[in-house]
Amino acid sequence: MKLINTAKTPTWITFQLLERCNLRCNMCYEWGVNGSYLNKKELAVLDLATVLKTVDECLPNQPKFELFGGEPMLYPGIWQVIERIVGGGAEVSFPTNGTYLEKYAQQLVDSQPTQVWVSLDGPQTINDLQRGKGVFAKALAGIEKVIQLRDEKSVSYPKLGITYVVTPDNYQYIESFFLNSIDLSMLSCVSIELQSYATAQQVADYEQVLKTQFNVDGSPCAQGYVRDAKDFARIDVEHLVRQLQNVARACEERGLQFYSQPGTLEVENIQHYLSAKWHRMVDKKSRCGVPWMSAEISAQGEVSTCHSFYDLPIGNIYQQSLTEIWSGEALQKIQRHLRQQLFPICTACCRYYGGAGSLHSE
Repeated sequence: MKLINTAKTPTWITFQLLERCNLRCNMCYEWGVNGSYLNKKELAVLDLATVLKTVDECLPNQPKFELFGGEPMLYPGIWQVIERIVGGGAEVSFPTNGTYLEKYAQQLVDSQPTQVWVSLDGPQTINDLQRGKGVFAKALAGIEKVIQLRDEKSVSYPKLGITYVVTPDNYQYIESFFLNSIDLSMLSCVSIELQSYATAQQVADYEQVLKTQFNVDGSPCAQGYVRDAKDFARIDVEHLVRQLQNVARACEERGLQFYSQPGTLEVENIQHYLSAKWHRMVDKKSRCGVPWMSAEISAQGEVSTCHSFYDLPIGNIYQQSLTEIWSGEALQKIQRHLRQQLFPICTACCRYYGGAGSLHSE
């Protein structure tokens, strides 16, 4: 991969609007079993005026914006942020657990974000075991309400997609969910993601790199990714891959976009991922272009270059403009490092293996 010079402003900007979430999903690296936010005494929220100022600063270059959380729809100023971005001609998307979709369906249809990704992880019983009782019904009612209001207003946005995080508890239900439990005609896209994780050793190695090369002590955010590969040993990989391939075909037949993490849907490739043998994967990379185009702004205002690098900020939008941060030495230092080698936790990044799912074998 050829790493080009950094643009004046990022081409992909993510705002973590707030850390608060109303759910405690088992597998979440923020609020789940090993979540890095569980011990926080105070939860951060981005200042609305600062968010809007940063949006205005970057709009002339038409980046793609993403809103994040916690649960983004709990952010009081979300509609103003969306309207500012859409009014400036840029795209904006965000994930949601779906529990507030019905309540705010009218605001969604009025503000028209480009894409809303609803997180669901199986048929009702299975989804609610991972995400909480009643979550499936609330999310589905919200999807239906948004579509109803969208049709009444004769508008195309927001487009709706579903993200499905595969765990040992729900992998058996992928096909039954997408082909029997939900109407795919309501959606524009589907994303199925294996659970992002890093080993304890990887995170320890990452902490060593942070300390010796970047003078950063500790990695509380990265700690949220730690899992033992043995946790995935009970997954029947052949059954998993068959389901992924069948859902991918169903999406193709219906004209839906299909994404998967990892992108290559082969038994051996998925087995390597689940057993922490990332170096043997078809999808492995020696370089990653994300830190040359992406800025992630945490709820504390800290800017990082990747969804996995919140422990390694390059500046803070309360102290400098994003343009100033993006041209600063801190970013260049990270980029110099990544030209030589990836960080030990890069294999835990959702964007490292992401892409359109490809079918190579039955």
